[in-house]
Amino acid sequence: MTRIDNLLRPAGIKLFLTGLFLLLSWQSSAAWYEARGQALIQGGDKIAAKAKATEEAIRQAMIFAGASVQSVQMLTNGLLQEDRLQISASGEVNNLELIDEKWHSDYVIVTIRADIFPQTATCSAADFQKTLVTTWFPIEHRAQAQDGQIHDLSEQAPRHLQQLFKARSELTSLAQIVPYTVRWSRAKVLAQAPDLARQSRSQYILAATITDLSMLRPAQSSLAFWKSDDALRQFSLDISLVDGMNGAVLMQKNYATEAVWEFDQFSQIDVSSYRFWQSEYGKAVNRLFTGVVEDIDDILTCQPATGRVLAVRGDVLQVSIGRSHGIQPGDELTVYKTSQVRDPQGMTFLQYNLYPVKVRVTSASVDSATVEAVDGGILANIQPNDFVARR
Repeated sequence: MTRIDNLLRPAGIKLFLTGLFLLLSWQSSAAWYEARGQALIQGGDKIAAKAKATEEAIRQAMIFAGASVQSVQMLTNGLLQEDRLQISASGEVNNLELIDEKWHSDYVIVTIRADIFPQTATCSAADFQKTLVTTWFPIEHRAQAQDGQIHDLSEQAPRHLQQLFKARSELTSLAQIVPYTVRWSRAKVLAQAPDLARQSRSQYILAATITDLSMLRPAQSSLAFWKSDDALRQFSLDISLVDGMNGAVLMQKNYATEAVWEFDQFSQIDVSSYRFWQSEYGKAVNRLFTGVVEDIDDILTCQPATGRVLAVRGDVLQVSIGRSHGIQPGDELTVYKTSQVRDPQGMTFLQYNLYPVKVRVTSASVDSATVEAVDGGILANIQPNDFVARR
């Protein structure tokens, strides 16, 4: 299979924003965006290739316009199913039109045009920084990593994801990668995730497991047994996003993709190399990780900045959130603790117990702050490991 033209961007998409103009003078916030997406035709499946190219074009246009990307898949499906090749959507995309498609021997280019109205988050927590901690990603079936000797993907995958957070997210940072693997698929292990957040002073835990690296190779020819140009490899990742303060699971999702594996089975691949990440497989994993970053951003946008009480010294508290989380001197925080309660039917609930006195930040460092009671209040009964939040 021939590779896509070298002029393409690393993500496999070349974006053309040719319609960055206002449609009507009175619509100061409305603009049409035109974008092109390109995708390989794998296994002769033209329908899947067109859908992937369309989805990438829509995604890129929405990212450029500053819109959210939660509805990309829905918009893609609607556009492909619409006989007139044009749809009207609610929310941030007013109109979406499929204006051109060009087919080549092994890839397709789709051009879309969208009328996008970016909607900025209105919640008060939208400007707070959120910090994540994760571990190396365990490979559930390590024998699947034998082909290509890619066992180091366990360590390199979270590092690559960390770089994508830096490049694509202004809201969330993957602040720490703890250098060991954790079997997050076990419920008892996942329940201990807040311990990791407490140790790293992070707000959220990204619990990830690589669940599929399997390979589908064509029948080998006796004349060219080393060739594997048409081999396909899977990449599947289970994600749990956990609130480090109370252990609540905010998201559980499986992400999966497949792509051409252009390396022969006897190679030992350096999964930290440019060559790997610029291969079709590396690009597919990169696109998958981009979806992870976008989803986590959407979920955490309106979550409050939350930390723990580190120390109590009279009427002064030291807390575990600071400037890196968007906390500044003068901010007012709520202090609370949590407890598990049962209703008469035996159901367990998390109960939030708020202290009656608010506290105000008097000084803030990168990852901690000093707070005092507002208006001379008394900070009674507050203990280390209680919680603080700015909402």
